[in-house]
Amino acid sequence: MRIAIALLLASSLITSPMGAFAQVGAGTATSTATSTNNNSGGGGSGVAIGLGIGAVVLGLGSFLSSLTTISFGGRVAVVIPCSGGMLYVVIVPAGKFPVSYIWTPATQTKLVGPPTHPGQEILGVASRAPGVCFIGGGFLSSPVPLHGHYMLTVGTSAL
Repeated sequence: MRIAIALLLASSLITSPMGAFAQVGAGTATSTATSTNNNSGGGGSGVAIGLGIGAVVLGLGSFLSSLTTISFGGRVAVVIPCSGGMLYVVIVPAGKFPVSYIWTPATQTKLVGPPTHPGQEILGVASRAPGVCFIGGGFLSSPVPLHGHYMLTVGTSAL
């Protein structure tokens, strides 16, 4: 979404000066022919409008993004493998109760890789929507659901 906003903003900056040059060229050609046209070559208002619209859209996008995601960080307390290659991770943030998250193969994972053991430091962004992963489930038992927020982006410490 931010790329689309940047393209919109860039296109408004590019088209306005071109329009201004076209207006200046038309004004000078007309003024030599009739000597009555006082075209000042405007176009600055187009740039201002484009910047204003871009700023509003960018601010609205950031606001909506903050409503759908949460940032997290802390020390990993528990890592449990789930079905589908997912990991159930419990994190102890500084001064708060443990919070549960779910790492999936679709999670954008930085350098060191996904959380692998307790004691690792972790930092990232998760969706506000709750998720579930399942462990166990055999011939006589049903799978156990583990609930948490899906990790979208995560980075962990090497140790």
